[in-house]
Amino acid sequence: MRDPATAGAGGSIAATTIRDARRAVDTGLEKSGFELIQRSTTVSNFLDNNEVMAVYYEECKTLAKELTGASLAFTYDHLIREPDRQISGGGTDGQSYVTGIEAGGGYIGTAHMDYTDNTTWSNYLALHNEQPPKAPRKVISLNFWRGLSSVVDDYPLGVCDARTVKESDLFETVVYGYGASNYSWHNIGIETFSVKYSEDQRWFYYPRMRPDEVLVFKAYDSAGVIGSACPHSAFSNPSADPESPARRSIELRVLCFVT
Repeated sequence: MRDPATAGAGGSIAATTIRDARRAVDTGLEKSGFELIQRSTTVSNFLDNNEVMAVYYEECKTLAKELTGASLAFTYDHLIREPDRQISGGGTDGQSYVTGIEAGGGYIGTAHMDYTDNTTWSNYLALHNEQPPKAPRKVISLNFWRGLSSVVDDYPLGVCDARTVKESDLFETVVYGYGASNYSWHNIGIETFSVKYSEDQRWFYYPRMRPDEVLVFKAYDSAGVIGSACPHSAFSNPSADPESPARRSIELRVLCFVT
């Protein structure tokens, strides 16, 4: 399959080549910052907020510990994305709420990074009556992205090889009021990087992801975010089958402490 391209990644009018990651070599969580893992889930209904919190959160924390060697892992929020809407689940009240495109719903088509080197975790954990351990050897946040439709064809998630990102590509934005009010970062603010186009960046995606596959990528690494964490963005796939189902996906982040 010819590598597809999308225009306007990171707000630029330049076209960005997005390569087939299934054919890529020299990638992986500790190299490029992303990795596709075949891992089924036992969740029967992802629209059942209580089941997701009780089952899927634990599945992702278990996998995060396997991948990082962490002894402690925390996750409190998940987002389900559909065309023009978002379901925010978990969070500060354990409920789920639907928001539209005016509050981050739908597919996010601008290149960004979830955290920066300035991100701290005390206030975030305090919302859930937890506190970070003293002097951990390493802190890592992983983003777990899974398609829930039978196949993800159009508007898949593109991820950028972390090694190809430079500080000059980034500018920091603190986001408040994101999504529904139960989202943990809604009121305390979250430091993010917006990512501008660079011809040096190498972007990838996994064509036709299935529900038994999960894309895991680094969102934060205490050893340094730039060069280890992945910019990402949804994009319109010109190679998509018009008969494919609309994308539905779930994402959540697991905060890991290696002690």
